[in-house]
Amino acid sequence: MDILVAEDDSLVSLEEALAFIDGCEISDNSFTQALVGGSPVDFFTPSELLPAKPVDLKVPVSPAPKKRVKPQRKLSESSSSQDDKATKRRRVRSAASSSTRLQQRKRAELQALREQAQELETQVELLKRNKFLPGDVALEPVDDKSLKKNPANWHDAAIEQYKERLVSEKTNRRLKSILGNQERVNGALNTLLQKRSVLNGMDYVLSLQSGVGNLLSEASENEPVVDKRQHILKELEELVQCIYKRYKARFTATTQAPAISCDMRVKHDDKRGKMIEFVTTTPMACSTDEATKILWKELTTYRDYPGKTYKYMKGTKPNTHEKNFVMSVKSPSGVIELNGLQFMQKFEDLDRTVFIVAEHMFLPTKGLHFRDECWMTVTPSESGQSASVVEIFLQLYMERDDGLQVSSEDVAYAQNIVMGSLSNTFRKFFQAQQNALMEKAGRVTLPSASIPSIIV
Repeated sequence: MDILVAEDDSLVSLEEALAFIDGCEISDNSFTQALVGGSPVDFFTPSELLPAKPVDLKVPVSPAPKKRVKPQRKLSESSSSQDDKATKRRRVRSAASSSTRLQQRKRAELQALREQAQELETQVELLKRNKFLPGDVALEPVDDKSLKKNPANWHDAAIEQYKERLVSEKTNRRLKSILGNQERVNGALNTLLQKRSVLNGMDYVLSLQSGVGNLLSEASENEPVVDKRQHILKELEELVQCIYKRYKARFTATTQAPAISCDMRVKHDDKRGKMIEFVTTTPMACSTDEATKILWKELTTYRDYPGKTYKYMKGTKPNTHEKNFVMSVKSPSGVIELNGLQFMQKFEDLDRTVFIVAEHMFLPTKGLHFRDECWMTVTPSESGQSASVVEIFLQLYMERDDGLQVSSEDVAYAQNIVMGSLSNTFRKFFQAQQNALMEKAGRVTLPSASIPSIIV
């Protein structure tokens, strides 16, 4: 009986051999002893060594680049029945499904889980030691009165801080509501105090308060100086009454154009000698009463002027005001310092309001005296009821005393140097005053404006 078997069928690959060895359930010791003390024949049973029943093992072969043609087999009837019994295939084991690889994977996974558990335990210990909460943990307020002032763990500390924050936010909201209410009250008071009816007489009260501290310094001076000052103020008060009578006799209603002007004129008088006159016109975009209040406040409120320092400002009587000041003016020969006293009184007529000012200035270095007489009028404008005009007239001259002998050089110095420097200072003051009055009256848009001129 001839049987043709392919040569490849009798070959067993290394991979199949390893899988077969893994499938054998033998202990490590017996397997080691068998490898050391036995021979290769000992690994097989007597039945396996007998060639009675040939075994046809078909082993999977790796694919070849070319298709292998299977050889023909000549089988008889007796061999076909024998092959059906002997050619039972064993279960093929691959290297990927072996128990050794599976145990290795399990041991590796177990080791990784142990390491991860160790890391988590380390983080837990660190959190307990630091006593703080992670950022993704949200707390709810817990009303626990048994908490100690110094919490023992991080959970109690977090709850305590959360409670303190709630109290702070509540206090902050309450303070904001109080602040808003206070701002509303302040706004209401400001609106009320801005009314003209409430401000009547306020300037007189403020002038008395500003002069309280200066009266103490005035009383501390020598009595002869104070007596002389009071005597000069008495003369200025009498001069104010005379100027007002003279003004009423000279005043005539003229057509007033709504234009701003500031003129300076130099004249000569037989008794007074050289005189400098200032005439200003300032339109106001407000009524006569409002313009009067603005001008009175401008004249009686303490302000810092360049080169002029006030020792005191006070009002001893209603509608009157006194000032004691030191003025420093620049001249070609240097800085000239003069001591001055001023008395002002307000007169209210039917169709206008008049401010009369008398001022006395003394030059200590030369023993020279200077006077200026001024009146200011507030009259309604012809352009409308809500407009008015402020006019100012001032005369500056050197006071002469027949009992005092003054040299011609001193007279020339007083009339040329001192009065020239004073005229420049007065002109700048009037221009700044006009700007302030117009700004407070609403910044009236004027059709035309004249440039200040000097007429000699």
